Amino acid sequence: MTPDHVQQEEFIQTTTPIYTFPKGMPGFDQLRQFTLKEYNEVFSLLSAVDQPEVTFITVNPFDFHANYEFVLPDEAIQDIEVSDREQVAVRCIVTWHSDRDKSTVNLLAPLVFNIKNLKGKQIVLQNTSYSTKHLLWTENERIRTGEGGDS
Repeated sequence: MTPDHVQQEEFIQTTTPIYTFPKGMPGFDQLRQFTLKEYNEVFSLLSAVDQPEVTFITVNPFDFHANYEFVLPDEAIQDIEVSDREQVAVRCIVTWHSDRDKSTVNLLAPLVFNIKNLKGKQIVLQNTSYSTKHLLWTENERIRTGEGGDS
């Protein structure tokens, strides 16, 4: 490994954005800073800076559930200081299962990021039919990705 290669790796590591969750996350109130790194074109990993073993698999929910929608509560808008829709990115936490088709996504409590000021918040939606365990891979998704084989 050349010194230039080491410097480049360090640069890449230090340029990963760190999102601040002003009020922490439910169940992890003491953890306020998280990195969000792409794992591949579908999945990202949200990791606590102070406790990297606290890592969540996340996805863009709109890639899996095209009709997913919610209104961002005023409190969330204030907490992460959103002034423009273009500042917002949404991810949802995945619960991975050894049988991929049984993996679920938490649509009830999306993670909302302000990509301009690097603040984040997990919100819990109210008065909705969304749950914490929606199947990640719907029949339409399996067909679209060419995995709708004979059952």
